[in-house]
Amino acid sequence: MDLAAVVGRVRGMLFEPDATLAAHGVPAPNWRIVVREHALPVLVLTSIISLPLWLLLASATEVGPSAGLLVLALMVRVPMNLAGLFIMAAVVRFYAGMFGAAASFDAGFTLVALAMTPVYVAEMLGPGVQLLLSGPAAVLFLLLAIGYAMLILYRGTGLVLRVPQEQRGAHFGLTLVTFVVLSMLLFLLLGPYVVPVPA
Repeated sequence: MDLAAVVGRVRGMLFEPDATLAAHGVPAPNWRIVVREHALPVLVLTSIISLPLWLLLASATEVGPSAGLLVLALMVRVPMNLAGLFIMAAVVRFYAGMFGAAASFDAGFTLVALAMTPVYVAEMLGPGVQLLLSGPAAVLFLLLAIGYAMLILYRGTGLVLRVPQEQRGAHFGLTLVTFVVLSMLLFLLLGPYVVPVPA
């Protein structure tokens, strides 16, 4: 793993997403390469870096899970987010084929993995934002990152997937609705096991 290249791609996706997508997504590499060289390192590094921030937040507020539970949650976060990337890539690929674009899983996965980079950075920095700015600042920070990721996804559909300009809105709209419906279904199915309900 080339750490400097990972940091460069993360910086590029935050500040120059179009150029970074063009450099790393056209032509789209095999999805396995994207997992090995971008998605997995970003997910692991953001979990490792966020751990001390979570521990600081827990000690400052005197409320929160133990260190062991935090480590477990951050370890589970990596495969859960990776699984989410595969699901999102399958949806993006499916709708790309419907709109006459390249129905390549490699292109779909590359686009989604790169576009979601701001969300993973926000997940990493969220506890620090919460520590510095109490209240709903961390939630707002994450929502802004999700909005930015969706903008990158929309803009990248033409560049990486070759969705025609006149079809991008429909492709993005169907993709977004499908993401929301799948998220709700997964939360209903897995929520009781992930989010503890007080007795």
